[in-house]
Amino acid sequence: MKKYFKFCLIAITTFILCSCAATKTWKGTVQRVEKGKDGHTAYLVDQSGEKFDAVLSIPKMETNYRLLTVGEKVKLQGDTIHFDKRVRVLVRKIK
Repeated sequence: MKKYFKFCLIAITTFILCSCAATKTWKGTVQRVEKGKDGHTAYLVDQSGEKFDAVLSIPKMETNYRLLTVGEKVKLQGDTIHFDKRVRVLVRKIK
């Protein structure tokens, strides 16, 4: 029983660590912007043609927040998640 508990604990810990968001820098051109309740979502495409989303939240970004515009080329830094077979960047900084 003790071995089973230890195995379960290791398996759960590994799952949590592997599924955590990874901080990364993303570059892309804004294709579309949707305003939301406390920020906006920008839909971007990178140099290789890969599409990704950027979620910009006023409460999360505080003074770093600004509205992105269509056609703007940006460099974003934040945590990434995979949602609906797309990469979503939870933006922390716009560079």
